[in-house]
Amino acid sequence: MDNEKRAERRKKKKMRAVVVFLAIAVVVAGAFLVMGAYKNQDRIDKVIAKADKFQKSYFYDRALDVLKEDKSLYDPDDEDDPVTQKINEIQKAKKELVKYDGFVEHIFFHSLIVYPQLAFDDKGHPALGYNAWMTTASEFKKMLPLLQERGYILYPIEEVCNIDKETGKVKPKDIYLPKGKKPLIISIDDVDYYDYMKPDGFAGRLVVDKNGKVATEVKTPEGKTETTYDGDVMPILDRYVEKNPEFSWQGYKGIVATTGYQGAFGYRITDGLPKTEEWREEVKEISKALRKSGWDIACHSYTHDGYLKDADVSLGSMKSDIDRWKSNIEPYVGETAIYISPYGFQYMSGSTAHRYIVDSGFHIFCPVSNIRKLSFYKDVMVSPRVNIDGYKMMLAPQEVNEYYFDVNKVLDDARPPFDAESVV
Repeated sequence: MDNEKRAERRKKKKMRAVVVFLAIAVVVAGAFLVMGAYKNQDRIDKVIAKADKFQKSYFYDRALDVLKEDKSLYDPDDEDDPVTQKINEIQKAKKELVKYDGFVEHIFFHSLIVYPQLAFDDKGHPALGYNAWMTTASEFKKMLPLLQERGYILYPIEEVCNIDKETGKVKPKDIYLPKGKKPLIISIDDVDYYDYMKPDGFAGRLVVDKNGKVATEVKTPEGKTETTYDGDVMPILDRYVEKNPEFSWQGYKGIVATTGYQGAFGYRITDGLPKTEEWREEVKEISKALRKSGWDIACHSYTHDGYLKDADVSLGSMKSDIDRWKSNIEPYVGETAIYISPYGFQYMSGSTAHRYIVDSGFHIFCPVSNIRKLSFYKDVMVSPRVNIDGYKMMLAPQEVNEYYFDVNKVLDDARPPFDAESVV
């Protein structure tokens, strides 16, 4: 009898152990399921966030590829599935792009005035010239959200036309944007940081930081040299687009135009100085960083000499200038199809000198003009650009207000009174 009772107790004990084991197994399994669900949701959230970033920059196809890469994360037949909803949202946005039929605005600047108190003190270069043809960093920063409010999107100039690589023929290219948006091209003349600008409150040169981003080296009024990200158009626009990706079509920024007679980007690579080779490597690094972050680089002539703007400039003079840029600057900044004309001179299709520009591979020509119309010749597109500077903002504010922004919200109080009659 005692044996039977002991056997019964052992049996009950085993059953309790089994029950406890099963309970623990259920808890553990549930925990694993919950952990798996959390991990899966985390992956879904990351995929959607990555796709959303591409979508904001109008990389619709890349966004869709990210979402569809891992098929285990979504159910295309489930309308409530978050990844499926995001896929449908992006496909709808892509489908709703509309053909843009207006003018492609092109505005340009020179290197920005960082310290107006130095630029306008009349101790170096005459303040009148800076006041007329330059823009302050403060003004440029204020323009960007206002341009965005007007519906502008930074757009690649080489996406405005098709250039046949074999024949060189240039034709208009259709532009598709979200409804209400307008393409905008921004270019910067003379990104060379000439000697005459050094004491007058401008950046001294471009540099690349440890993260591969373009920055500016600036000397403060106290004489201290600093690396900053607001010393010229390029780093300012780079940072603005980082925070406002919808202002840029697929990460594009604009065009950096360089001459050559004092090197490029603040490096005297054409003077035969002891550091020439070292500086050339730095220019190459800067050029790669600019292009990687969405910038084109253009030829702005080699000499920026006054003879280039003459209607009857000789073929020999033009050839000498273009050939020097091609041999002394292009190897370090890279090939380009864009020519930004010095002094904004107009393209003349019948000029043998201007013909040489195109024959040298520059199929996009950018003069200065208020005529808002793209012109297409056989193998060149002419994209007129409008100066946004003190001259335009103070003498033609109504034009700026009509097309771009309210001048009163931008104009720097540091500007001295403007004597228009003295500007030649």
